[in-house]
Amino acid sequence: MEKRINIIGEGSVELGQACSIGDNVTIIFPQPGSVRIGDYVALGDGVRMIVDGGTVQIGDWSTLHPNCLVMAEKYVKIGQHGWFGQNTVIDGTGGLTIDDGVRVGMYSQLWTHVAAGEQIEGCTLYGKTPSHIGKDVWLVGSCVVGSGVSVGERVIALAGSNIVKDVPDHSVVAGAPAKVKEGLSFYREVSLTEKMQMLAGWLREMESIALDAPNLSIEDGLITVHFDSVEKVRFFENRADYEAAERIASITDACIETKKYRKQFTKTERAVFKYLGGNKARFYCD
Repeated sequence: MEKRINIIGEGSVELGQACSIGDNVTIIFPQPGSVRIGDYVALGDGVRMIVDGGTVQIGDWSTLHPNCLVMAEKYVKIGQHGWFGQNTVIDGTGGLTIDDGVRVGMYSQLWTHVAAGEQIEGCTLYGKTPSHIGKDVWLVGSCVVGSGVSVGERVIALAGSNIVKDVPDHSVVAGAPAKVKEGLSFYREVSLTEKMQMLAGWLREMESIALDAPNLSIEDGLITVHFDSVEKVRFFENRADYEAAERIASITDACIETKKYRKQFTKTERAVFKYLGGNKARFYCD
């Protein structure tokens, strides 16, 4: 039996194709708002969204694990391949933008507002300010991002980091308050040729471990994966060949240079990109 989202109040919900919905997923609309959920999205048991007149957008292949809480008085925009561990708080009271490929460990909190004592008594600790999490950020776990903070691309925040100030691209931070760890990096340069070799290796592993293993063929600048003679996924090494390829309904084309792909909703597409999409290689809908 297909599981449904529990909707309380008046608001619009758009659910994409091939999504996975857990038990007791609930969207509450205190005031009319909207939720748009992309394709191949997974919402774990007990995920709850409180959309108080705002909007929520969740991109393709994103996963919210059990008991995540999303609040959107203004907006929450989550890109493709987002991953949020259980019990994560995602607050869009002041507006929250989360770019593609962001990974957030369990029990983390992303805030866009602060409110404490009574304003009538003179308390000034009150405000709503947008926050932004850049592409490919990894918050390892039990991290907090404060209201109004911008976290740059490919930032890694070690467990327990409390980020209260903007963080530049490609940084590693730790502590409370979080500080940049100078000279520390968890990325290395990878050539396009090496990327092709890595991808081929992973697909060979898939070929050897899956019960319904795909067939794999490798040519100069092209990797083709298929379970039968009709549905295929083709990985082009460079942008020019990818853009020049004829579009065929049963074939999903992807580009290793740009990390883009053309969605066709085939079983082969879903199996291959799901296998790769954890921490191997994430491809984004063109």
